[in-house]
Formats: sequence, C-alpha cells, structure tokens
Amino acid sequence: MNKKTFALASIVSLIPFLPLSAQLKLPMAPAAVEVAAANPAADDTEALKAEYGEFYSALKVFSNVAYVSPVGSPEYVEAAASGQYLRARIEGMASRIRRATGAEYTLPAAGKWDRGTVSFRVRSELNDVFGFYSVPAGRENDSRGVPIKAGYCQINFVKNNVPFLVQYDGFLNKGEVILTFDDGPGALTEEVSAAMKEGKAPSIFFVLGRSLGDAGKARIKAEAADGHSVAVHGYGHATESDKPFTNYSTEKTVSQLSGVAKTIAEATGAKPGFFRPPYGIISVDAINAVYSELNLVPVGWTIDTLDWSTKDPDTLFANTVSMIQKRGKGIVLMHDIHAQSRTAAKRLVGWLAANGYKVVSPERLTKAYKGE
Repeated sequence: MNKKTFALASIVSLIPFLPLSAQLKLPMAPAAVEVAAANPAADDTEALKAEYGEFYSALKVFSNVAYVSPVGSPEYVEAAASGQYLRARIEGMASRIRRATGAEYTLPAAGKWDRGTVSFRVRSELNDVFGFYSVPAGRENDSRGVPIKAGYCQINFVKNNVPFLVQYDGFLNKGEVILTFDDGPGALTEEVSAAMKEGKAPSIFFVLGRSLGDAGKARIKAEAADGHSVAVHGYGHATESDKPFTNYSTEKTVSQLSGVAKTIAEATGAKPGFFRPPYGIISVDAINAVYSELNLVPVGWTIDTLDWSTKDPDTLFANTVSMIQKRGKGIVLMHDIHAQSRTAAKRLVGWLAANGYKVVSPERLTKAYKGE
C-alpha cells in the first residue's frame, strides 16, 4: 500500500465489510403445494478464493512485522492482533471453499497476492475491529501507561490509544517458564493437555465460552484432571464478532466473563483463577473490575510464539526455541487449537527438560500479582 492510500484510510468513513453469501428468500407457496426448503445461495468460489488471497497477503505482512518487533511495542501490538484476527478470517474462508469444492484450497505459487500487501479493504476492516488507524471515540484523552500492579503488569496505550496489557516476568528466575494455551477447547486440546502432563509441565488453558458445549466441558474437565489451570479468555474471542473487549462496556465485559467462569467451575469443580484478554487489548477500568469482582488475575505474555503465522510445526518449534533462548525465561503464549502448535508443544516440553529449563506452576503468577 502506498502512503497516499494509507492516509486515505485514516480519514474516510469506513464501509462495513459485506458477507459474500446471502439467504435466498422465495415467495410463499399456496398451502396445498409442498415446496422444498430454499438452500442458502452458494458462495462465488472464485471471488472467495481471491478474497482468501487478499487476506493471506496481509497476514504475511503482519507475520513478518510481529517477528521483528519487540513484544509490547506499537508495531508488535498492531501486527500480532491483526495477524490473529486475519488467521481466523482465513480459516473461515478456507472452510467455505472446502464446502463448495470438496477439496482443500492452496494458493497458487507466485499468485497475485503472494508478494505480501495490505489492501485498503483489509486495513479498513482491521480499523473497524481494533481502531489502530483512527482514534476511537472515548479514547482521545487516554494517558501513556497505567500501572495495574507494580512489577507485574500495566496498560500501555499504543496505535491511537488502543489499551494493551503489558506483562512483566521479573518474578521468574532465569530458566523458568510458564506455558499458556489460548482459544480452546478444541479437537486437539486433550492431546495437548495429556502431553503437558506427561512432560510434567503444568499449564494454563485460557478457554472460550462458545466452545463449552458438552464436548468442550468434557475437554476442560480432562485438563483439570491433568493438573492444569483452566482459565477465562472470553465467550467469543472477546465480543461476538471477535472484536476486542474495548468494544464492550466494563459492565458487559465483567458479565460475560462471569458467565464463562461459572461454566468452568461447574465443569471442573474448581473456580478459575486467571484471565487473559483476547489480543491483550482491554481498558484499565475493565481489567481492574475483572479482578475486584471476579477475583481473576490478569495474565499477558512475554514470549509470543506467533503460532498463528505458520502451519509448519518444524518452523514453529525452531522459532519458539530461539525466542526462549534469547530471553532466558518467560510466559509463553501458544494455542491448543492449531495442529502445528500441538506438534511443536509436545517437542518443546522435551526440549525444555533437556536444556535445563523448568516449567513452573501457574500459581507463581498469583503470588506475583499479590506481591507475595
């Protein structure tokens, strides 16, 4: 995108992204005539493939930026949050293409979008979700950096006053690691949970309420039985449209998280003790209210594996090891819903043990937050 186009994106009114599919509506048939139910209109497969390429191209850009940017920097926050969102959008498109064609879709080599660009449409959608490119209403006078707990975490305002939870890990000794997994439970969750138990790696699984049907409840019950902490992430990935909690009032945020916490307690027999805001984005008032009203300790991360950015487990494993070696300790962020993350996490546990690292209990976070 050239500078002129980027500037235009900041000042024009954004047009909401329109879904590609629509519901067919047929006139009502006479009562005596049976008419088969109308099926939803089929996706325009070629248009959907082009859209997939457009969003995949943007994902490549943000992946590259996230890898080279310091965790917590404005560039990192924009890239990591955008990348997570785009990965989910792309997976949704892939499912629609698969339903329409009966086959997995792979972008053609050296295609139109392979060179890595962020189109005006993609940037406009990201602005609607996160507000990175224009100051959202109500955030015009936010200050720079608000301590939540000294030495543990604070809220920094980045990219047009978007509030981001900055986590510290000074309470960890060199060689100590805390493992965390987001966005489950899913089909791979129990395998990841069992592998972490076998590797003597007590972990935190931040779960989504929308995945806590009967199967999901059974999965988090297994996590708890494996000795892990089942924690709150949100109902959806924050709001129903996967926008961050800054699109909700503090009261609605607390209400939603309260419901997820109750479901976790009913399924596992233990109240959750931790909370991680999706994308790490949340207001100061909301994060304080979540602790004071629900007694949930906020948890960010200091090592982001960026496992959404690649589907190759070998690349993911190598990148994760490199990040841990560089920092020497940290709170590691992964996802138990990705196949590459499942494979890399199982290898990682063995690598940590073989290289003198120790996976410590999540309760270290509670003690650090309370100053114990």
